[in-house]
Amino acid sequence: MLRIALSALAGSLLAVDLDVGPAQAQVASRVFVAAQGLDANPCTFAQPCRTFQQAHNAVAAGGEIDVLDPAGYGALTISKSISIQGHGFAGIAVPGGGTAITINAGTSAAIGLFGLLIEGGGVGQTGIDFQSGRSLVIANTVVRHLTSSGIVIEPGGSSQIAVSNTLVTDNGGHGIYVEPGLFGCVVPKKASAIFRKVGVHRNALRGIGISGAFVNCNVVSAIAVDCVASNNQTGFYALGNGVIDSTLFNVFRSAAFQNQGILAEGGATIYVSQSDIDIDGWSANTGAAVKSYGDNNSLFAPAPSGTVGRN
Repeated sequence: MLRIALSALAGSLLAVDLDVGPAQAQVASRVFVAAQGLDANPCTFAQPCRTFQQAHNAVAAGGEIDVLDPAGYGALTISKSISIQGHGFAGIAVPGGGTAITINAGTSAAIGLFGLLIEGGGVGQTGIDFQSGRSLVIANTVVRHLTSSGIVIEPGGSSQIAVSNTLVTDNGGHGIYVEPGLFGCVVPKKASAIFRKVGVHRNALRGIGISGAFVNCNVVSAIAVDCVASNNQTGFYALGNGVIDSTLFNVFRSAAFQNQGILAEGGATIYVSQSDIDIDGWSANTGAAVKSYGDNNSLFAPAPSGTVGRN
């Protein structure tokens, strides 16, 4: 009888252990979406989800969403560190008046967006709206046909931004605009942005613009390398808060064509080197400056407000 009792007890303990096991299973660090997936699935390779939002909700913080085949995967709100690998064929059709990707994550969150095709269709409002997070990397992505801006960077805290090999075109507002502190700040916010091999074309306002316009709130610095801005209102733009050098923009080895090439306002300074500036040239209002290293090509543009380095 004792042996039977011990055997029964062992069996019951084993059953309890089996029941607890799945509850303690770790959240996946890599999940998958596919055209034939279902959001009721566990987002594994064998049973992928259908939408980015479901995959985001299923993956662990710091994890990755991998796209298996071409399809539209729906608008998304990001609230944690995450990477999306779209492989150049992951689409998001932006709903009327909506935003494709809204990023509202913690102050230590790092977000990466790779290989996405964001299509506004003339009805979607914004492509990517970065509201909070420590860093954002965008690469190999197309953002187009939005009624407002393609990419808006407006974090309430300090952040680092990098955009590369990306095309932002045919939008009703800015192509890319960096404006931290838009929603207010308690202490000064610092934002730094790197743009490399970015094309901004046919946007109704600025091609690439940065703003530190909120007094005692923002310090914004950016560099554009190997970028091309064409047929925008302004190609490369910087707006300060009235304090000299509160906003700094370096335009290096880039080109502005068929738009007001370069414009600095409100105490901002733009440094230009090894760049090709079209007929509309560069300008700066009182208190702002556009400074050349003396190695640019601009046959018809007016002279910049000052030179630095070699002439």
